[in-house]
Amino acid sequence: MSKALALPLSRDAVPALICAGISIVLMRSGFLTLFFLLPLGFCHAAFGSAVAWLGFVFAVLGNTVLSIGLSFRYGAAVANPIWDILCFTVLTLGFTWIMAGNPRRIPVNLRIRTVYRFIAASIAGALAFIGMLFAMSRQEGIQAIFRSQIETFSSLYIASSGVDAAQQSFLERSLTPERIIEAYSMLALRGGSLAAAFFMFFFSRQGSFLLARLLRRQGNSAGSDLSGFYVPQRAIWVLALCFPAIVAFRVISLEAVEIAAWNIMVICVIMFLAQGGGIVLFTLASRPIPGIMKLLMGFVFALLVFSPGLNLFTIGALILLGIAENWLPMRKKIVNNEQ
Repeated sequence: MSKALALPLSRDAVPALICAGISIVLMRSGFLTLFFLLPLGFCHAAFGSAVAWLGFVFAVLGNTVLSIGLSFRYGAAVANPIWDILCFTVLTLGFTWIMAGNPRRIPVNLRIRTVYRFIAASIAGALAFIGMLFAMSRQEGIQAIFRSQIETFSSLYIASSGVDAAQQSFLERSLTPERIIEAYSMLALRGGSLAAAFFMFFFSRQGSFLLARLLRRQGNSAGSDLSGFYVPQRAIWVLALCFPAIVAFRVISLEAVEIAAWNIMVICVIMFLAQGGGIVLFTLASRPIPGIMKLLMGFVFALLVFSPGLNLFTIGALILLGIAENWLPMRKKIVNNEQ
């Protein structure tokens, strides 16, 4: 390899290797696991798509070696490293694709909008989540742990609820591990896993651009602003057809098609939620409001979204706002093919 090629490669490899290492550490850090995609997103936002794809390769290789090593060290079942490697690879691949687009070395000049990359990556991530949970649920040791934790939380909830004897007896019959696991599985299949993957990708993406602006003031922040996001116009008709389709397929007991309809509806709802949030951000950015007031209003908006109880009202209002823009022009159209 000539020195002219070796120098750019080594310059790209250093940040890619550091971001990949941080991602692997966060993945196995317990609560901070939620942020394991941020370093890979920062890799793109701060250094470009080539470094992002190189970071993805380093992260997958490092996680694969670590997973196999831990399985031999602690005698884990064969399914554990396989599903760990698969889920990590699917999630990091989908997120890197969302951030950086197609790798330059792929001889296919196919430009896919960010929203469609989000949908495809979220579907793949949801399938990986469901597959991992199904595989884990078939292992007796993990089943015992799940049941023990569910029983503990159920007993604590019933004891702290302050209900009378009759209601307490009803809760004890209802909040059994079997029923809770069944309800969780039903929710996961009917859009829960898809929504979890979508929001994980979304917040990781926004956080990556924020980190790039804070740490590298000249980061690659193109396409990071949600205020320029628009839902495809035909999505409203897909959403309108989903609910009657769900009811019809449930009546005729076509569960697989019903589950598919639920997930399609969740995709549409999330897109209109994002469009509603974009309207709010666009309104704040286009008004002559002092910077401190914009910061305060942004904080209040985030507080409303994440506050229990208030968030249901806020999210519902944002969804309706996003749907209303199909007929009411609330923003001046922003020409941005990437969004």
